[in-house]
Amino acid sequence: MEGEDIPSIHQLHLSMDNGGRVKRTIICNTMVAYEMQQQASKSDGRQVFQICARTVEGKAVFPLSEFTACVQIVATHMAQNVAVHGGDEEARFSRLGFWSPRIKLLYARALTAYTQACNREGADPSMMVDEVFVTAQVSVRPFSLSLSLCAYPFSSMGTCQVRVCKGTRPESFLHDFQLSKDPRGLTRLITPPIADVILVDPATKRLSEGLVSNFFATRFDGRRDSDRTRYTDYTLVCAPLETIHCGALAERVWAICQRDGIQVTFGGPSLSDAVAGRWSGAFIVNTAYHVLPIDTMHLTDRNSTAVEFGVCPLVAHLQEQLLLERHAPAPAFL
Repeated sequence: MEGEDIPSIHQLHLSMDNGGRVKRTIICNTMVAYEMQQQASKSDGRQVFQICARTVEGKAVFPLSEFTACVQIVATHMAQNVAVHGGDEEARFSRLGFWSPRIKLLYARALTAYTQACNREGADPSMMVDEVFVTAQVSVRPFSLSLSLCAYPFSSMGTCQVRVCKGTRPESFLHDFQLSKDPRGLTRLITPPIADVILVDPATKRLSEGLVSNFFATRFDGRRDSDRTRYTDYTLVCAPLETIHCGALAERVWAICQRDGIQVTFGGPSLSDAVAGRWSGAFIVNTAYHVLPIDTMHLTDRNSTAVEFGVCPLVAHLQEQLLLERHAPAPAFL
């Protein structure tokens, strides 16, 4: 039976295909930080992390406080590793006041340079898009902080890959989590190209939610002679509400379905239906990327089963509608 040999999140080995140690991923306040090298230096514990974020609303809004907080958490983690080797950087780099003015200054300079580049003759049209990808690289030994901007690299129909494991979401993952809330290092399972770990109930073989996102599947329920282009011919398949932790975006997904006449079932996405090709699509939602369609779902079983999905009209519609809501102009008050 499908899924019998899928490991639980506590059994999955935290190792890479090439035998190296899995790089650590830190998620905090919708920001994501990735460890840049295979492992910390054995001589002094030095590391380099990359923190990623993006602007919204015509480059006018950037989550600066959340971005700075993520840098602080990452720097504190690195300083603690260095302290094992006799370093005393933690007192300096764990202070938010150390990072805030530096990041503000670097961001202002980078945004000015980026705007000038956009206005140059012959500039790449992709640079004029509303969203901008902001990347910072940071290390504490030696101290280094750089920040760069580029056109947001993911299209409105960007996709992702997910991994399936048995288990339930730890209570510590209900909100943005930090290293102290992830002693097992489960965030290392969420390493690009894997965007999240989708959890499956070992008894029912039905999928519930991700470690850091809500999960949805879709299926075609229209007429056989349909051209399959109408999103109303599809049904949204969700896990039973009592088995998941619903975020605000999940509630918006259901509200859009109710408004647009889309059928919703809460029976739970069946793993066997996915393997048999009965799903038309799947996606995850969280505050970091709103709707992210899934193109490949890895079961992590002995056969390394991978379920692939194409473009689903319902997934595309929900993604478009949430994107429009996100960029809707704020109401004017007289």
